[in-house]
Amino acid sequence: MQSNLTANKLILPKHFNIGSISKVLKDFEQVFKAKGKQIAGFHIEFNKVEKPSMIGALLLYKIIEYSSRHHCFSKPTISYHINTRFGYALVQLGFHYLIMAFIDDRDNKIDKEFNKLKISIGDKFIIAPKALLREDKVSREEINKTYLPQIQGYYKNNQKAVSMILLSFSEILLNFWEHATLDSKSVIVANGNNDIIEIACADTGEGIISTLSEKYKDKKVSPEFILGESVKKGNTSKSGTNHMGYGLWILDEIVTKTKGRMHIYSQGASYFNEGGKKKIEKAGYWQGTIIYLSLPLHHPKTLEDLVDNKLNTLKINWQ
Repeated sequence: MQSNLTANKLILPKHFNIGSISKVLKDFEQVFKAKGKQIAGFHIEFNKVEKPSMIGALLLYKIIEYSSRHHCFSKPTISYHINTRFGYALVQLGFHYLIMAFIDDRDNKIDKEFNKLKISIGDKFIIAPKALLREDKVSREEINKTYLPQIQGYYKNNQKAVSMILLSFSEILLNFWEHATLDSKSVIVANGNNDIIEIACADTGEGIISTLSEKYKDKKVSPEFILGESVKKGNTSKSGTNHMGYGLWILDEIVTKTKGRMHIYSQGASYFNEGGKKKIEKAGYWQGTIIYLSLPLHHPKTLEDLVDNKLNTLKINWQ
């Protein structure tokens, strides 16, 4: 799980998956520190990645997108070949051409590739990245019309799993729209089959910590404390609105009851739920928020399962 940033060189780990993210974030935080500095001689090495993953591809895209948009480096170099396992995975998951557009640093090409992201279903169910726009209505309508129906079609023989997946997507999206107000090039991505589904979203906006910290401005609290509070029922950064603060709590409950996995990373803090075993600790700095879910589909849970059929106690505005 070796990964380091020394002499302006970032080497991605051999196994770039959810198990290595904590280590990788400690290296990525140097990229956020380079905002606007145009540091020369920076190099990213990811030909050594042998076991690529959806979350690895997503974070690589976001770190390249951030460094390009914020002028972190001057003419950086990247060791990358499409005929590697990682290169093939980037193509399969839909990130390859978008990453290449940022490397070429051509705005018209970036916008074109970003808007081309679409769902793709093969032998193994793959959802290519879906662009998330700041225009709520446009993005939501596009997801409802072209994205979610294909998920429903794939899982048509497991309607309860469909309900759980759509609920999870909804809550991740609501979290994005609430917290990622300064990020315009985010995506949501999923990868799964009949047994399990992974869903992830990563933004480089304000992040959970920043948006919730206003509630604790009169107290000396750590990022870990704020992140722990964020998964509790009723905690929202927008009190007095229709944001009820149930989103992360719902995801946390689903993960616990299905024996799944959830990782959240935001601005120096991390939250882990591994089948109901929960842990909060310090983490490498990520500007914004990363949410990763892995849900077994053999015993899916719906909203009714989470609140013991007392839906009137959960006042969520779904409009």
